[in-house]
Amino acid sequence: MTRLSLDRIFGSPDLAGSSPVDVKFSPDGESITFLRSSTADAEFLNLWQYSISQDTARELVDAGELRLQPRSLSDEEKARRERKRISQSGIVEYIWSPTGTALVFPLEGNLYLYRPGDELPLQQLTDDTTFETDIQFSHDGRYLSFIRDKNLFVIDLDTFTTMQLTEDGGGTVSNGLAEFIAQEEMHRFSGYWWSPDNRHIAYLQVDESAVPLSQRFEIDADDFSIFDQRYPFAGSHNAEVRLGIVTVEDKRTRWIELERDDDSYIARINWLANNLEVAVQVQSRNQQELHLFLCEIETGERTRVVTETSDTWINLHDVFHCLPDSSRFIWASERSGYRHLYLLERNGTFVRQLTQGEWQVADLHGVDEDANAIYFSGYRDSPLERHLYRVRLDKPAKPERLTPAGTSHHVDVDRRCRYFIDRYSAPGQPPAVVIRRIDGELAHALAPNRIEKGHPFYAYRPCLANVKFGELGAEDGQRLFYRLIEPAERAAGRQYPVIVTVYGGPGVQRVTRQWVPPWHHYMASRGYALLQLDNRGSSNRGKAFEAPLYGMLGEVETADQLIGVNFLKTLDWVDSTRIGVFGHSYGGYMTLMMMTKAPGVFRAGVSVAPVTDWRLYDTHYTERYLGHPGENRQGYQQSAVFAHLEGLSGKLLVIHGMADDNVLFTHSTKLFRALQDANIPFEMMTYPGAKHGLSGRAVNLHRFGTMDRFFDRYLKGGQHD
Repeated sequence: MTRLSLDRIFGSPDLAGSSPVDVKFSPDGESITFLRSSTADAEFLNLWQYSISQDTARELVDAGELRLQPRSLSDEEKARRERKRISQSGIVEYIWSPTGTALVFPLEGNLYLYRPGDELPLQQLTDDTTFETDIQFSHDGRYLSFIRDKNLFVIDLDTFTTMQLTEDGGGTVSNGLAEFIAQEEMHRFSGYWWSPDNRHIAYLQVDESAVPLSQRFEIDADDFSIFDQRYPFAGSHNAEVRLGIVTVEDKRTRWIELERDDDSYIARINWLANNLEVAVQVQSRNQQELHLFLCEIETGERTRVVTETSDTWINLHDVFHCLPDSSRFIWASERSGYRHLYLLERNGTFVRQLTQGEWQVADLHGVDEDANAIYFSGYRDSPLERHLYRVRLDKPAKPERLTPAGTSHHVDVDRRCRYFIDRYSAPGQPPAVVIRRIDGELAHALAPNRIEKGHPFYAYRPCLANVKFGELGAEDGQRLFYRLIEPAERAAGRQYPVIVTVYGGPGVQRVTRQWVPPWHHYMASRGYALLQLDNRGSSNRGKAFEAPLYGMLGEVETADQLIGVNFLKTLDWVDSTRIGVFGHSYGGYMTLMMMTKAPGVFRAGVSVAPVTDWRLYDTHYTERYLGHPGENRQGYQQSAVFAHLEGLSGKLLVIHGMADDNVLFTHSTKLFRALQDANIPFEMMTYPGAKHGLSGRAVNLHRFGTMDRFFDRYLKGGQHD
């Protein structure tokens, strides 16, 4: 049998197969564009197009053939790519003109316009030393907009003249640029929005002067850098944000006064179809109130139309769909305890509930007004499977599932609601991309990615481990779903070590019927079992499932993970004396909490990039769950790792990137000092220049090899395959 190895897992081609990324419909719905790895380098992306009618794909742009000189990313671009988890090179994103006549992509810091069908289709638009970020087209395709040097610019594509719409960006002030909190925690990556008639742009001006100035060290192999960073630590001041409307023709900005506290968040902006109003979502600092305002851009008059409240926190969403006459809109709310869709009058009056039940809606994907139908994704059939559904807008009834069961799906519906792109996977099916007609019937298999002859994983099929799903009961009776990967070639009468792979944090779900990454099968082939359990606090299960961790982190999550461990101990093939734990980010935090709050349970643990003190993390994330530090001192103290270090047992390995700008390296250095002061032995591995994701082949080979040897020493008695 051909065995998996770390060298092969992190080699090329990707064992998961060549699944296209950033797959989009062209505006006319006649073709699909996507990014695909070059044959020479799996991390270098080129632009492709697939014709639906002709069932053929062709490469539009080979970025390597342009032979551009690589440029260092700007600080803003580095931060944006880290927030969006973009680690590849080449063409990493592209934007279609709404008219479908052109698309634009950034490459090595400049913008390139591609016009399909032109004799010379590729044209360089910018030649500047500064990176352009957040690139958008106006709705008529005439203008291309972007942020440069913290100001908002547009290019008139009829005349190819560049206009600067704002002048006061610089220093602590930026115009149209989504700030750190917006990108990292609110998942809002833009700071400006075009009006439907292309005459105005709504944008946010951010002034970070009130945010504490701290120094962040990034340590590389042969030098180090010191960054003066405005980082909003929990309890500190946030940036000051205000909303402006700039007219493209005369570059004049009108400021919109909102009814809000200074420390509240402007979470979302949407234009109404009438071009006269913007919808603004304002979230309170404690995140227990969310207000939706309609603001007239000419008069500045504002009307509060919706208020959502919660005893814990309100989850932000992107569901605001204004119907064409601007008299009604579709809105998502958790007022029932689960996120569902509602139809409201423009004044906020309830018309009807469009979905209901003890399950979550994920997102709204399309509205077909002619057919009176809406298309949304959610978890109605199973908390482990995300599907596309259809329900009537005028007479809601039982939603109709449009995607096959047994797999989990992420979809995009074309503008005319004729087709949808279906990106799906299952435990034994690597990520695949197909095109389906709107009723769910398969139209084209763009990248079926089946493990058959020629697929990178084909030779390793015998290494596919047995994956089992199940559920356990939490202390309050709620269901805890788990995924158990059994050791390959299990022998009767023999007991095996188990690694609990944990994340455990809010806002994330890990136990789903999706492709299991090859590392898990690799570990199973080496005689390990792996357990992953979504504890209370995980997402897509409703507010009652999320809320128990409010006010104290690490307690409920640990209790639920130990229920999973107790289940493991009931299996006769599990060696209960050889249980380990491994997690990254919140999972790194959970690794430490589980090893300190449950002495004697875990023989060894690997904690990667852990949060150790929540006072060192940012306002929006931390205060959502723990409140303000001044109002919950006990919660912050007991949620920190340091309050429990005396209970640490088992062998500990801590791994951290030395240029991490999300979970700062300070979290680990503070832990190192506390462990040393307490004379507690531990192991550590740090990576110069590495960010939070610890990406890159060399880093991953070394990191996972270090983990291999660590777990082998303490869970397999020194064995190493």
